[in-house]
Amino acid sequence: MIIKKRKFTGGYTFKNFKGEPSDELVKPEIPERVIIPLKQGFGDEVNAAVKKGDSVTAGQIIGINDESISSPVHSTVNGTVEDIKKAEYFGRLINTVVIKSDVTPDFKPHEAGTSSWKNLPEEKLEEVLYMAGVTSLGRSGIPTRYKSSAILPGEVEHIIIDGVQSDIYNLSLTLLLAGKGLNQFIEGIDILKAIMPRASVHIAVNKYQKSIIKKIDESADNRKINIYPLDPKYPQGYDEVIIPTILGREFPFGFNAFNMGIIVLDIQAVLHVYEAVVLKKPLIERLIALAGPGFTENFHIKVRIGTQIDYIVKNRVKPDTSLRYILNSPLWGNTVTDLSLPVDRTVNCISCLVEDRDGEAFSFARPGISKDSYSKTFAANYFPFKKTINTNTHGEERACIFCNYCQDVCPSGLVPHLLYHYVERDMVDDILLRYRIFNCIDCNLCGYVCPSKINPAMYIKQGREKLTGMGINPKESVLRRFKLKGVKENKQVNSEYYNGDKS
Repeated sequence: MIIKKRKFTGGYTFKNFKGEPSDELVKPEIPERVIIPLKQGFGDEVNAAVKKGDSVTAGQIIGINDESISSPVHSTVNGTVEDIKKAEYFGRLINTVVIKSDVTPDFKPHEAGTSSWKNLPEEKLEEVLYMAGVTSLGRSGIPTRYKSSAILPGEVEHIIIDGVQSDIYNLSLTLLLAGKGLNQFIEGIDILKAIMPRASVHIAVNKYQKSIIKKIDESADNRKINIYPLDPKYPQGYDEVIIPTILGREFPFGFNAFNMGIIVLDIQAVLHVYEAVVLKKPLIERLIALAGPGFTENFHIKVRIGTQIDYIVKNRVKPDTSLRYILNSPLWGNTVTDLSLPVDRTVNCISCLVEDRDGEAFSFARPGISKDSYSKTFAANYFPFKKTINTNTHGEERACIFCNYCQDVCPSGLVPHLLYHYVERDMVDDILLRYRIFNCIDCNLCGYVCPSKINPAMYIKQGREKLTGMGINPKESVLRRFKLKGVKENKQVNSEYYNGDKS
């Protein structure tokens, strides 16, 4: 059933940017070496189940911990364990398994997987998903009785599938659902419904993808699935935004979607569910968009998890150009300075931007045929010129002019410039709770639209950290207002999420 007229206040729509990935799919050679982090996606780090010198096969479990909230981790190639060592992976020191590959493409299938999965009891179906590693996907994990999430499958009331494409660069829905992809996606939903029978299913789709919406609606047949054509307005994909938009429920800031009995997944995650059960394929590879003007060509690539970034981008970027690499979104992703780092289960996109530090004389007088502007004063807002995103702020930070642009776009209804002024003047006390400083979701839109080059989100984050250090924390009041699930079971993950970790 198609349900229209759902929207949220604030946000910003990104259109027509240089470097958007085409629907072309490239599958490179198997890498000679992979680095597998033992913490990927939702949950805790797992224990290594192999040792140096062991022979491993693609699809073999190399890390598992049944005692903590986690999901198994697999070797993604056939080969030999070269080393097990700690490495810094985007702010976390975690164990990694380094595997030298024999570059053969086959993998070890899961014996319990079957196309006749409807004959499996719920427990066995949950086991297949858990042992395949797909239960680590999404910001809440996929609940099973095997401690893959902080709640159990029977506690899930809603499953939301995000295909809104609200970021600057997004995976192609056309590519994801091409050929058999659409039927596999629908069957993946059926599998999720089989283990979470109490849950209602909601699919949010970019409203401009009309043919895809029609095909999903037709393929959903008589299933009770709600389809929402939504404006691809950033940050629609955030749990804090998409849940109130679709369900009309207030989000308990500081907690997670699973605390509300809600699981949010993207379309690729649902396809991984199908592959794990029907194709018996563990989570060993990802579809990744190569986006941004730093690449010579922009397309999609299917790579084994653990592939090093330099292997992926080699010979695909502009030569003799200073570049910045970001895993996932330019607005919220992790900047990569060490290209030997691997991609993991959470990566959907590698953004490559051109470093641009040059000044621009009389920039205010230029027509701006390739600039994006919230003020809509540039020609690119009125003519079909491709806009450019780069690393240049085009000027130093200046005084706030109280234009209220940051307030206009804030999806949480905050006044970012007001919070900025308090924190910048070191006026940090419990008065900031009145202005709901802890409701910031770190989408960074306020800094993107600011004509004075201020980054209010950075100051807001500093303010939250100072308040937390002073022992001021609104979680208790949130707990009194909301009836939440899985709080005691997963204090650590709630804490990470609360401090802005969206991985």
